[in-house]
Amino acid sequence: MSFHDQKYSEKRDFIRMTVETPATLAATDFPEGLAVQCQDLSSQGVQVAAPREVPAGTQVVLSIPSPTPNLPGLEGKGEVVRCTPDDAGGFTLGVRFDQLG
Repeated sequence: MSFHDQKYSEKRDFIRMTVETPATLAATDFPEGLAVQCQDLSSQGVQVAAPREVPAGTQVVLSIPSPTPNLPGLEGKGEVVRCTPDDAGGFTLGVRFDQLG
């Protein structure tokens, strides 16, 4: 089925970009931050590969450092909406942003 054949409700409202970059995910359970790998990013959320399980409902802060000196990185605050085991022994997390800056 092509993209145009899908029901409107199934189409994403926001462009999702493939992004392969390291980031840090922080939460109350791990305030020092957890090293993660971003896989894709949109204005509404992000998918990351993580070395440990982070349960759905966990409030998190994602920080992506800027590769350019003197330019701020990206920080998003939000909630883990999905956590599934991956084939490499880690976890794939879906995070929905409440705030992006």
